[in-house]
Amino acid sequence: MNKQHGDMSNTNIETVKRMYELFALKDNQAIKELFDEHIEWNQMKGFPGGGQYIGSAAIFEHVFEGFKKNWLDWKATLTRFIDSGDGVFVIGFYEGTYRSTGKYMRADFACEYKVKNGKITAFHQYTDTFLIAEAMGLTVL
Repeated sequence: MNKQHGDMSNTNIETVKRMYELFALKDNQAIKELFDEHIEWNQMKGFPGGGQYIGSAAIFEHVFEGFKKNWLDWKATLTRFIDSGDGVFVIGFYEGTYRSTGKYMRADFACEYKVKNGKITAFHQYTDTFLIAEAMGLTVL
C-alpha cells in the first residue's frame, strides 16, 4: 500500500509540474485537460484576479488572461514540491513587471493543489499581495 501511495504522490507532483510547464508555454487547451471539470480555483483576494472561480473557462478568463494582459514576463519559479497525500504543495516565487507602472516585483508563494485521478480539482494560493499591489501602483495602507 505504501508503494501505491508513493506512486500516486509522484503522479500528483508530475501533474502539477506539467500544469506549470504548460502555463509557461501558454497552452490553455492542454492545461484544460489537466483540470477537473468542476475545479475550484481560490486566488487570494488581494491578488490580481483574486477570488474563487469554478471551472477552467472562468479561470482562463479571470486569472490567466489578466497575467498576459497586465504583466510583462510574468512567471512562477518553483523551488519545492511537497506531497500532501491527496495533492501537492508548491513553494516558489512569482515575478514580473506590471505593464502600466513599469514596476518589477518578486513575491514568495505557497500554493496547495488537490489532485484526483490525474486531474487538478482545487487550488489555494498564499502569497505576499502587498508586494504585488506595490508593483501595480495601488495605494496600500
